[in-house]
Amino acid sequence: MLYHLVMLEPDDPGAMPWIEEAMAILATLPAQLSGFTEFRHGPNRDFEQKSERYPYGFLCTFTDKAALDAYTANPDHRRAGALLVASCKNGADGIFVVDLEV
Repeated sequence: MLYHLVMLEPDDPGAMPWIEEAMAILATLPAQLSGFTEFRHGPNRDFEQKSERYPYGFLCTFTDKAALDAYTANPDHRRAGALLVASCKNGADGIFVVDLEV
């Protein structure tokens, strides 16, 4: 199983509508893609005060690498990704991604 964690550093508070639109798009994908089992998103509470740079994020659960690859290639994922890049500080540099295999 893979956990695909994406943390976002918005360019400014006005970016939240674009992030919310991207989350709405991504939330439709588990029903469309085999092996994409769960999607969650929300604010980073940063209780350990180690990630304040990233106030928002999302987590996807995939059964395997093939499911993650199908997600990556999906046109709706690409559309949501473009919204996120446009809304984050320094574009793609404002997005931190971890793929954790468990």
